Amino acid sequence: MSEQVRPARTSAGNHFSCSMSAVLIARVHAFGGSEAVTEVLRLAGSTRSPEYLLDITNWIAHDEAVALWQAGARITHHPQFARAVGLDAAERLGSSQIASMLRSLGSPEAVYGAIATGAAKFSTVTDLEVCQARPGYAEIVATASERFPRSVEHCAWTCGLLTCPPALFGLSAAIVEHEECQGMGAERCVYHVHWKVVDDGESAAASREITALRHQLDAMKDSFRNVFETATDLIAVDDLDEILARITARAAVEVRAVRYLLAVRVKEEGELHCQHKGFEDENVHAYVEELLGRKPGEHPESWLVVPIGSKRREYGRLLAMREPGQSFYPQERAVFEVYGRYAASALDGASALMQAQERGDQANALLELARELAAAGTSNEIARRLAGAVPLVVDCDRVGVYLWDAGRGELVRRAVTTRESPEAVEVADEGWAPTPGGPLDALIQNPNPELLFVDENEGNPRLRAILSGRGFLATVLVPLVTTEAFLGFLSASVFERPGRLRLTPELRDRLSGVAAQAITALQNGRLLDEMTHQAQHDQLTGLANRSQFTDKLRSAVERAREELHAVTLLYIDLDGFKPVNDEFGHDVGDQLLVAVAKRLAACTRTDDMVARLGGDEFAVLIDSRTSAGDAEEVSDRLAAALTRPFMIDGHQLQLGASIGRAVFPIDADDPDGLLRCADAAMFAVKRSVYARTLGPVRGR
Repeated sequence: MSEQVRPARTSAGNHFSCSMSAVLIARVHAFGGSEAVTEVLRLAGSTRSPEYLLDITNWIAHDEAVALWQAGARITHHPQFARAVGLDAAERLGSSQIASMLRSLGSPEAVYGAIATGAAKFSTVTDLEVCQARPGYAEIVATASERFPRSVEHCAWTCGLLTCPPALFGLSAAIVEHEECQGMGAERCVYHVHWKVVDDGESAAASREITALRHQLDAMKDSFRNVFETATDLIAVDDLDEILARITARAAVEVRAVRYLLAVRVKEEGELHCQHKGFEDENVHAYVEELLGRKPGEHPESWLVVPIGSKRREYGRLLAMREPGQSFYPQERAVFEVYGRYAASALDGASALMQAQERGDQANALLELARELAAAGTSNEIARRLAGAVPLVVDCDRVGVYLWDAGRGELVRRAVTTRESPEAVEVADEGWAPTPGGPLDALIQNPNPELLFVDENEGNPRLRAILSGRGFLATVLVPLVTTEAFLGFLSASVFERPGRLRLTPELRDRLSGVAAQAITALQNGRLLDEMTHQAQHDQLTGLANRSQFTDKLRSAVERAREELHAVTLLYIDLDGFKPVNDEFGHDVGDQLLVAVAKRLAACTRTDDMVARLGGDEFAVLIDSRTSAGDAEEVSDRLAAALTRPFMIDGHQLQLGASIGRAVFPIDADDPDGLLRCADAAMFAVKRSVYARTLGPVRGR
């Protein structure tokens, strides 16, 4: 009798994502090392290499997957091997980009409700139907697609995966009951999923929220590492086709699909550059024609198509393709568009370099600019890198980078560099609000990439007055705009020889290349800004959240220990908030919390930090160098502010506040101890209030 177990009969087919086989290989390797992996592949009759099976962007056929599950069970002697692989995948999912997208749906029941879309990232051979999805319970029916008989191993693997969604939100893994199994002869597979819906108080809920947030931050770090490695590829690789191949491969890591295709032309009538994954070579041409030939919005729902284009021109399109009837999450489009912009940036650079080579232009300077921007992250970092690198591309005496801050409604100066101090980039918070009908207002209302030249004779009179007042003989303003938004300005100015900035065709091309690089970098920087802000701020009030507050508290205590001064922490719990929620509802309660947050922020100084720790609990970290009397004054202001009535949705609401105070190093010698002392002091205040009004109050 042959040792081989149901060998794979199909060598081609995009039926199971290698995210499954990668977990399977890892489990086998942990059991018996490389020799066990080799034996599993032999028993399964697989011709794949371990490297192929570990690449989560690859796919394997249905029969290959079943044979690998069976071989893995034989080698590891595990009676529920396939289910264990599913459980392993669920555990690994916690800090992945897919988990971040699923977590954004808001609750385990919402994830189960959208399971048909999520399952398409792992397998294409099953039709899923969600019969019920409510807090604590979901019923899911799976039916094998035509031509792919349901195997017991597939069912067991699915059971493992279905335990995952509650864990994404810091809850215990779900229990999956699988009493009807198509692999055992039933007409369909029915999964009953149960999980515990916990209501164990604000503290435990906050702890689960922090755990989920940490997983999300890990996923964001991995995602942005992938994004920034892509940025490095743009300047580390000389061959355009290799750059496009890497962009396609990295996009496949972030957005799971069966096939990928990137089709572009550097010149409108030039050579077509194609990169693809999952297609047979002989079929690619037909898909390219369909991809480029249809108008936006005409592609099937199972196609995720983003344009590859910039202010220079449209180059082509990037496609992720799933099986008919499957779709994508909205968040996946946002991520995919990032890689579309990177491809456009690479093509802008290739186009600029082609022109540079034709005219002997400053190709090395543009390359250096690309290196600088690729190394940046946030919008402010990009502004500093841009200000420092532009003088290498443009002959000027001063460069300024001004970014539009929608929250402030101002154009804010973020970086300045001069010829005398090319390394000393200044970051200033000076801002200008648009004057109605003025040039800045017009640009915000109607983004226009046209370069603006201003000297003593030419340009808008208002701009001439502003710039000449600063001593500039000539300035070129480079709007940084997309088709939909105004991002900011880049200014290049001279104090002498104004002819250097005359807008010749060569200078226009050079500045357009700079703008293209800057716009792509800023769009990605804004994405990082937004995700970082969301990870560090309370979504309701906009205050710092517990995670950011804890980090700031640790830093303040470490600095105070070195510099020998105090840190004051105020812990605030609202009195009378619960009756408002009970009587008027959570919407009014949320509005009240927002109003409280505004008052707290108004009563503190710039250097103080106000945070919402959860529920109706807040904290204030007072500047460590302030005196004890100043801290007392801040505490009194906060208490007085919260006792004034609030007008919310036509209701006059009255609150109070119990405020506990703790001082480092008097009350505690470490951040956690300081927070506990402030919490205990707050509760002592609350006890005394209740004792005077309602009698004794129990400890919590």
